[in-house]
Amino acid sequence: MAQQSEPGRKKRTRKRDRPQWRQKLELYGVAFAAIFYIWLLRLTCRIRVVEGQQHLDTALAAGTAVVPCAWHQRIVPSGLFLRSLTRWNMIVGFLISPSREGEIMSRLAHAHGVTPIRGSSSRTGSQALESLAEALEKGVSPMMYGDGPRGPAGVFKPGAVILASRTGAPLFLIGAAVDRFWRLKSWDATHVPKPFSCFHIAIGEPMYVDALEGTQQAEDIAAVISQRLDALDAAADAVRVRGPATRP
Repeated sequence: MAQQSEPGRKKRTRKRDRPQWRQKLELYGVAFAAIFYIWLLRLTCRIRVVEGQQHLDTALAAGTAVVPCAWHQRIVPSGLFLRSLTRWNMIVGFLISPSREGEIMSRLAHAHGVTPIRGSSSRTGSQALESLAEALEKGVSPMMYGDGPRGPAGVFKPGAVILASRTGAPLFLIGAAVDRFWRLKSWDATHVPKPFSCFHIAIGEPMYVDALEGTQQAEDIAAVISQRLDALDAAADAVRVRGPATRP
């Protein structure tokens, strides 16, 4: 016997049952809002390198691609810092999943002058690694968030280590902090900077990875990277005003 819905209770419409035009409209709306907000941050926020300026100068002077690494929690300040380096001819790339949400990120990347690299580290790991290696060969520096896209938070997975070993590109570690931000209720408590805030950036010494002898060695190096990223974030958090400021 079919169950009748309770009086006064509205039937919930599943997302996949929504008209296609409505889904596209929502997609474009979210993409436009994200593009606008990043522009607002670029226009109103400042960036200060508070530690490791010499490592940044060396990387920019070399003019070769690197493998930037940071925690996913600091994705916005670290990403905007990297984007600011395009004025010194660094080509910055981001791995973006081939999903509906990834389409938003792809539009956001194009709008702000960075290179989207389509692939998913969680679904097509080996294929994504090949795409990242190809990007490095073309001079693109692909940003790697070692605990993304779903965590666990603060646990650096070995993908970036394997990529650096295969390509010879150095790992470029970035710590980032913001003096004013919102904390999302997400798996990693993502920091979203507020307009007119200041980003504090700490940069570690470049790490070169030789040929790996096995998975365990890659995981051991990833654990070292975790410790160094934590230390860089702590250094960025501890500093308020020091060094020249630039715009994202």
